[in-house]
Amino acid sequence: MNRLTITGFIFMIIGVILLISDIIDPIITSFTHIFLMGSSEGKDIIFFSLMGSMLILSPYIRNGKDKNFYLLITIILTISTYLIIIMAEFLIRAKVGVDPYTTFVTFNPAATTSMTHSHLPKASLSSLTSLVAPTHIHTASSLTGYTPPFLLPWLLMILPPIYVFGLLSLGDRRDFHKVILIFAITTTIIGIIDGGLFSTPAMVGLSGMLGMRALKVPFSPKNLINPSIIIASLIILRIIIGLMLSTPEYYEVTLLQPKENIHLEGFKVLSSEKVDDKMIIRLSPDYNEIKLIDRLIIALNGECKGFFITWNFYSFFR
Repeated sequence: MNRLTITGFIFMIIGVILLISDIIDPIITSFTHIFLMGSSEGKDIIFFSLMGSMLILSPYIRNGKDKNFYLLITIILTISTYLIIIMAEFLIRAKVGVDPYTTFVTFNPAATTSMTHSHLPKASLSSLTSLVAPTHIHTASSLTGYTPPFLLPWLLMILPPIYVFGLLSLGDRRDFHKVILIFAITTTIIGIIDGGLFSTPAMVGLSGMLGMRALKVPFSPKNLINPSIIIASLIILRIIIGLMLSTPEYYEVTLLQPKENIHLEGFKVLSSEKVDDKMIIRLSPDYNEIKLIDRLIIALNGECKGFFITWNFYSFFR
């Protein structure tokens, strides 16, 4: 066994320990949250399991003739999946008739999803992951009933090829380059399952894959110009989406199938109206968006099926 195989087995052991015990969770999470952002036990298990298995298999991938072709296929499949996830987010809101630039919240367990950080893939896979995942790992299962039916078949069809083509893309690369690529493919898959295109794992994964695709021997910094432009453009696009598509004047909260006589005591309510089977409430913009969502989850649990809330990117500067 070479050093990649040994490292792979160590990673697999860590993954198993994380699955069956929480004894090393604080140590691992303090490290993985840097690149998984908001790292949870579930993400950590996926990270060490996927990366460990690819490290173990990597010495057996020796044909380097088509390695960049396989990497290109992996990148295309990945970006296509990110776009389909965004489309699924739009379809949910179009069906309900609300602004697409909102965060959707469901209950029991509380789960959120939006175009900029999607939990729809995690929710669609929850019927499968719940068979092996400990009960305390959040699978966003309450979103399942709202997830477009095509998403689960697509994920089941596309995730294995991303893994396989990613593995084949290792080819005869140097061990150090293999580790970088395996790390990139692993974080990419995590980004697909939890977060979507604008999540930190997705950005990290795409950066690594695009960088390795552009890498040439001998190395020149010029090789990384195009990948850097692509990733920088995605980051700028994420910021523009937050700035341009926010509603800073108020928060509009759309409740699905609300109970009668809902009163949000302790909230600064600007207006409220009933529209068909929905209730639309406008709240003061004086709240931090994340803290407001947390408060609404507590206040509205049991009062409605779920709710959509508009974005206020500017609230994070308060």
